[in-house]
Parts: sequence; C-alpha cells; structure tokens
Amino acid sequence: MNKFVLPLALVAALATGSAAFAATNTSVTGTLKALDAKACTATVNKTVYHFSKGCDFSKVKVGEKVTVTGHAYKKMEVGVTIVAAAPAKPAPAKVKTAPAKSAPAKPATPKKP
Repeated sequence: MNKFVLPLALVAALATGSAAFAATNTSVTGTLKALDAKACTATVNKTVYHFSKGCDFSKVKVGEKVTVTGHAYKKMEVGVTIVAAAPAKPAPAKVKTAPAKSAPAKPATPKKP
C-alpha cells in the first residue's frame, strides 16, 4: 500500500503545479491603432501585442476593427492571432406590404347536362 501512496502524491503535486503555469488565451476586439511589421507588434485599444517573428499583418489595416487572441507573459501581452473583426449584421429592414388585392370573382359557368 505504501508503494502506491508516494508515487500517487508525487503525480498529483506535479499535475496541479503545471496547470497553474498554463496560459489561457483571451480575445479582445477593438480598433487597430498601429502596426510595426519589423518588430511584429500591433497596438489595439492602447495595448501593445507582441507577435512571433515572421508575423503576417497583410490581412489587416490600421484603423479597422480587429480581434486579437493572446495571453499575458511576464507583464507583456503576447498575441497569437489577429484577424479583421466580422462586421455587425444590420437589422433586417421592415418592409411595409400593401394588403393583397383580391381578383374579381368570375361568374360561375353552368354545367351542361
């Protein structure tokens, strides 16, 4: 019995410790204020996100709404993805329809015997 308790306790301690260090990604949608392709940084709503080298900002432009997925690492925001935000769907226009006009009634034709 004692042979199982110590390894089990060790595995439980390691599993809970690594979960605390796992980064959780968050998504932020806002206006893209600045891009620096050389430094791979993007500024969204006064927050600077740092992306990995070889970043590709060709699909976004300064001034448009974007969604950035990232996480905090050592007091720095690390960006994982940046995409143009989906435009809001406009409310469907209400169209007034006129009441349907009924066709004039046709006189009934008598059946021939």
